[in-house]
This record gives sequence, C-alpha cells and structure tokens, in this order.
Amino acid sequence: MDMVFTGFCLYYPKEFELVQQEFARREKIGRNYSGNSIFSSRIVCGDCGQFFGSKVWQSNTKYRKTIWQCNDKFKNVHKCETPHLTEDEIKTRFMSAFTQLADNRKQLIDDCRLIQKSLTDTTSIDEEIGKLNMEIDVVNGLIRKSINENASIAVNQEEYNKKYKEFEERYEKLNSKIKRLKDKKQKRQMQYTAIGAFMFEIMELPEPPLAFDEKLWSVSIDHATVYNDGRIVFKFVNRAEFFNIPILYL
Repeated sequence: MDMVFTGFCLYYPKEFELVQQEFARREKIGRNYSGNSIFSSRIVCGDCGQFFGSKVWQSNTKYRKTIWQCNDKFKNVHKCETPHLTEDEIKTRFMSAFTQLADNRKQLIDDCRLIQKSLTDTTSIDEEIGKLNMEIDVVNGLIRKSINENASIAVNQEEYNKKYKEFEERYEKLNSKIKRLKDKKQKRQMQYTAIGAFMFEIMELPEPPLAFDEKLWSVSIDHATVYNDGRIVFKFVNRAEFFNIPILYL
C-alpha cells in the first residue's frame, strides 16, 4: 500500500472511513455519478427519480448564474415540473431542515446510538449465510460425485448433462443469495459508519450551527428530493426526514 495513504489511514481513521463510504456510494450509483460538486448525485427529482445536475445560465455575461435542475427535465415527452434551485437556496433550506433535526441534540445522539446498535446485529444474516454455505457444500459434493461417475462408468450423456446443468443452476442461485446477503450486511456496516461520522459532527458543532458547511452536508445527507410544488424533503443518514416549504424562485 502507498505510504502516504497508509499514513492517512493511521492518523485520520474517521476521514478514511468516510472516504471508503463515499467510494462505495459512487460505485452503487455507477455511471450516473457526477462528482463535480458536493451536491452531485445527492439531489433527486421527485417527478422522474433522476439526479439534479448543475447548469450555467448566461455564462458569458455579468448575470452568470449556476442553477441545479433535473438532468432529464427535457428528455421525456412530459417534461419534469420540478423547479430549478440555486446553490444558495439549497444551502439555506438544508440549514433550515438541519436546525429542526438538531433541535434536541441529546435526543438526536441517543436515537443515533440506538440505530447503530440495531445495525450491528447481523445474527440472522450470518446464520442464513452459514446455512447457504452448507447447502453449497452439498451441491459441490453432488457435482463431484456426478463427474466421477461419468468418468468411471457408462452414463447416458443426455441425462448427465441435464443433471449437471440442474446442479450448476442450483449452485448459482445459492451463490446469488449469499452475495445479496453479504451486500446487505456491508450496507448496514456502511450505515453504521455514516451515522458514527454524523454523530461526531453533531457533537463538534456550535449550538446552533452558524452557517452552511460542506462537511456537515456530506456526513448528514443521504439524499434530498425536490417536488413539483417546490418542497425539498431532506433525508438524513439517521433516517429522519424533514421538508420545508418553497420560497420564491428566481
């Protein structure tokens, strides 16, 4: 491993976890991810479900302005009716929602700890993975037995191929189930880390928070959904949701 990166891991473990979490989030989003801004791939259109992206208006004039709107707003027969947003508006409305969330800081921290505790209990997931692995061992044994029989005695090849394919399909189904369970477990671990970072940030903040902070946004928000009536619903990493009423759009 690169020495500089190793040093980063040792001296900044919380930041390292956040970096890993962000990499996983981007991988999940896939090709739709755009990393040009802290708002990229975090704001969702309530009409079509696509992400908002940034657009520059009047770029060559003194009235140049960056706005955020649905990336697919004009791509469909019925264009999305969600409004565009300025960055200042996103920041202001986020802080309004965050202030509501953090109104009772002690209760918020207690609630986060309870969520973390529930996320660490993966007993049922681990048990199910264990049972599936045992079943896979059985299937592997049957496959080996079938291959050995085919190699040592005369076997109807049509029947052999049919049976082998059935074993193979059964194996693939079991493997897919195990992968889904492991992904579910990893997601819970990522949520645990995200909520831990969120709690840390909450405890470090002044009371009340004075202004928008990029790091606060990054560790707090799962995503924000914009609706055609102008509402923005902010979903935080602790699963809480807050919305605020629209303000005048420019």
